[in-house]
Parts: sequence; C-alpha cells; structure tokens
Amino acid sequence: MFHPNKPIYKDHLGAGFDKKPKTADFYFELGIDRCIFAGGLWRPEPKVLRSVRETIDYDGEELVKILNKKSFKTRFGELFEDAKLTNAPKGFAKDHKHIEFLKNKTFAVFQEFSTKETNKAKFDDELIAAYKEMLPFRRYLNKAITV
Repeated sequence: MFHPNKPIYKDHLGAGFDKKPKTADFYFELGIDRCIFAGGLWRPEPKVLRSVRETIDYDGEELVKILNKKSFKTRFGELFEDAKLTNAPKGFAKDHKHIEFLKNKTFAVFQEFSTKETNKAKFDDELIAAYKEMLPFRRYLNKAITV
C-alpha cells in the first residue's frame, strides 16, 4: 500500500548467520546508507530469557568482564538499549548486583559502518575482526541457554 512519507521499497537486506534454533546469532545488514553488524539475542522467548537471567545471577561477573573489555567496548559500546523491565524480574532481588542486566529483554550489541567503509577493499577483514570480538559474548549467551 502506498504511503506518501514512506519509501516504496525496503532499502536494506539483512540476514542472520551462524544460527542454531533458539541460540544467539550474528546478524549482518547492508543498506543504502549504512551497514550493521550485530549479534546476541533479540527479545528471546520467556524460557530462554529466564535462562540468561539465571546465568547472570550465577555468573554475571563473566558478562561484565566481556562487556568491559576495552576492544569490545571500543567496537560495540554498551548493550543495545531496548525494552527493559522497570522493576526486578520475578525471583530476583531489586538490589541485585547486576539488576540493570537482569531487567533487559534483549541482549545484543551492534556496530554500524558507513557505506564508504563497506566499499573499502579490506572491509571483509573488519567484519572478521568484529565477528571474533563478539564471539565471547555470543558464547556466554549460548552457554546460558544450553546449560
């Protein structure tokens, strides 16, 4: 249906890679104006989200260590800001050491590239570096889900 203020065609193409069902994945989006490389869990189902929260409760320091690694922070910054609970999730103390992580409904990070960057000869090296930097984060989430 035509909308005067919306483009007629989608201006990007995205795909998830390295994805087993119900696990954290890597996502690549190539658009007209930008490219996004992302990964993690985007609003997982309640059972999966509960598993991640329980892992943070048990071993949140490992997640903090991954997210605070200088090279990780430089590349991805903070966790993607998405929907969050306003209070502690059921079964977790509101004064929990990692309460801000426990309130998350999404556990994902991303890096954005300009079109100019994507057209560089060695852009594939940049994606490989981003992939490798994100692996510990993804492994943490997948361990939380499969244990």
